[in-house]
Amino acid sequence: MDTGTQRFASDRLARCVSVDLEVDPASAQLFAFAAVGGTGGSVVHRKGPLESALARLDTYCRDFDHVIGHNILHHDLPHLAAASPRFVSLAEAPIDTLWLNPLAFPRNPYHHLVKHYHDGRLQSGHINDPVQDAKLVFEVLKDQIDAFDRLNATTPDALTAYHSLTTREPYSGGFDRVFQQVRGKGRPSEPDAHEAIRRLLAGQACQTRLGEVLARLEDPKLGWPMAYALSWISVAGGDSVMPPWVRMQFREASRVVKDLREHSCDSPWCSYCREQNDPRRALTRWFGFESFRPEPVDAEGRPLQERIVADAMTGKSLLGILPTGTGKSICYQIPALSRYDKTGALTVVISPLVALMADQVKGLVRAGVSSAVTVNGLLSLPERHDALETVRMGDAAILLISPEQLRSVSVRTALQQREVGLWVLDDPEGRERLANGAGRGAEGRRHADDLLRRKAASGGELQGRARPVL
Repeated sequence: MDTGTQRFASDRLARCVSVDLEVDPASAQLFAFAAVGGTGGSVVHRKGPLESALARLDTYCRDFDHVIGHNILHHDLPHLAAASPRFVSLAEAPIDTLWLNPLAFPRNPYHHLVKHYHDGRLQSGHINDPVQDAKLVFEVLKDQIDAFDRLNATTPDALTAYHSLTTREPYSGGFDRVFQQVRGKGRPSEPDAHEAIRRLLAGQACQTRLGEVLARLEDPKLGWPMAYALSWISVAGGDSVMPPWVRMQFREASRVVKDLREHSCDSPWCSYCREQNDPRRALTRWFGFESFRPEPVDAEGRPLQERIVADAMTGKSLLGILPTGTGKSICYQIPALSRYDKTGALTVVISPLVALMADQVKGLVRAGVSSAVTVNGLLSLPERHDALETVRMGDAAILLISPEQLRSVSVRTALQQREVGLWVLDDPEGRERLANGAGRGAEGRRHADDLLRRKAASGGELQGRARPVL
């Protein structure tokens, strides 16, 4: 740790108080809490009159500069403000370790005390123990400061960008203090922040669209989403995914990643788009072939394989029909792997034949691709658990699944933890049966449509913009 970080750890943490509440989910009533100070003292309420306990909490917290917590901005502080207006002042300079964690630990494996999937809650091992949870927040914050210190030593532009992006809205004094102490500098100017972002994204994003995204930063609400997008892009191409709670709470974060990386700008001067959005380059990268099969071709004489892959990579929904043995699977595998590499999105392949799924996974493994998993009725419970865990944690780029599995609660829950970028209906039983609404392929389409509607109705990332279907 450098001198600035040591000062924060020794001085500023001593000026922090960690607050954790226990709230009845049915009534939304506060019934217990703990406040643990950086100096070691505490105020704890487990039973008895709440009003007098809240008065003690208010008096105790006034001695500290920053209130800290895990999800304190959207959970603890709103509940405290609802319980008594005296706590409104606590929101002046809070530090939320939930919000900082994706910036400090974007790479899989993630922080061992934070559940990356679902809502990002702490893995405390203690049920209804606010004292232990409050103490854990100090441990998590110290780890985050250490991580930022290491990042500042290797990639100072990242800390410059985060400092600017996370302090654009009111009541950001706590976050400003964290980055100010780690960087040893005050909040960067807007031109300095933009230049840092451009350097970070050199070769990692479409430079044409980067200018458009930077112009949108005039909206202060885009600060945190942009920070999360930058953090994920820094580890893109591996097995790390943006936390589900980030995608749900900061929807613009996923949009920024897509705007910067998913679609080609078609400019001959953009090296990123030339390299990452070209079907032939993708074919060579993932499978080692220099060109697609020359037959069959479309009306313009272009290989159908290449045409299907190119359209799928642009995000279009389409129906691809190829004779048996002419490489249909590669038509979805390349767009799936490309999308996973660029945005971390999952491709779900619905196939009625278990043997076909296994063959496709084996074929990908032979090609050096280990990020495909299958879920079907023949798996043992441990195998099924491992496969779904692979999906949840971001290790899977492609999920091959039998149609009836989409009715499974565990499967649907796992899919809710990931952004589904592409649905593939792989139906070897014939297009006529699918068109007539018969066959297991049609069943898969019905379940997929149902799942898409449910996600849209519940406010998932698919609301208002359906994912492409191949």
